[in-house]
Amino acid sequence: MKLNVWPFSLSVGAVSAVVFAICAFFVALAPETTAAVFSYLLHIDLTGLVRKLTWGSFFAGLFGVSITMAIGAAATAWLYNRAAEA
Repeated sequence: MKLNVWPFSLSVGAVSAVVFAICAFFVALAPETTAAVFSYLLHIDLTGLVRKLTWGSFFAGLFGVSITMAIGAAATAWLYNRAAEA
């Protein structure tokens, strides 16, 4: 089975954008609580890293995360297709 690289990478980019937006919503709503939750999940103290979320930082992060994840997914699908041929 081959993966279609373009739809796969777009799907991963879109899902990443939605997850980022949900996370940003919680950071804007309750930054200290969100940092505490992620501290528990990642086993590291993130409570001192809380900063104010602006529209500029939101859109820059949304774009950066979505594009990075889409490129990573495209590379993964391409590599999978090459490995599956062997």
